[in-house]
Amino acid sequence: MGVFYERRYQKLKKPVTREEKETQIRKEAKATLILFFICVIWHVGFGFGLSAISDLRIAGLPLWWIVSTPGVLVVAVIGVVILLTKVFVNFNLNDEEESISREVSCDEQ
Repeated sequence: MGVFYERRYQKLKKPVTREEKETQIRKEAKATLILFFICVIWHVGFGFGLSAISDLRIAGLPLWWIVSTPGVLVVAVIGVVILLTKVFVNFNLNDEEESISREVSCDEQ
């Protein structure tokens, strides 16, 4: 499993400059919103779609509820795993120059 993570971190470049960090933050936010809308569409689509079509019940629960509610949990978990492996990058939000200047100013006092 360690080899997988090493390859993953080699593929995803850590942002260095402030602009690269802001771009990465926007990319992560957009991907998260896309996953959110996929979950909403899944939940509402199967909830209303199957309730109009089928009266089938499993263990006393309507089919639309089984596919819609627990199903969206499965979709969300799979989506988060994909986001963590393909989109998100672990990086420090502080600017390196800024943190170095803070260390120097603390040492001077």
